[in-house]
Amino acid sequence: MKFLVIIAVFALVGFALWQRWKSLPPQTKQMWGAIFGMAGAIRQAKKQAQQAGDGAASTSARGTSASRNLMLPCAQCGLHILESEGVQARGQFYCCTEHAV
Repeated sequence: MKFLVIIAVFALVGFALWQRWKSLPPQTKQMWGAIFGMAGAIRQAKKQAQQAGDGAASTSARGTSASRNLMLPCAQCGLHILESEGVQARGQFYCCTEHAV
C-alpha cells in the first residue's frame, strides 16, 4: 500500500511539472536544453579523460610494453625511431638494416 502511495505522489508531481513546462516560453525551454546539454558534454569529457588516464596508467604499469615504445636515435643517421621498429646490431641501434650493415 505504501508503494502505491509513493507512486501516486510521483505521478502527481510529474503531472504538475509537465503542466508547468507546457506553459513556459520557448526561449526558457531552449535555455534549459542548453544547460542540460552542456552538463552532459562536460560529464562525457570527464568520463573520457578518466578512461584515457586509466589506459595510460595500465600501459606504464606493464613495463615491457613501455620499453618497446622508446624512441631511439639511429647510430648512423641520427633519425629517432621506435625501438620495436629498429634494428640492433653490434651493440648499437639502427633505423634500418641498410644502416646496420
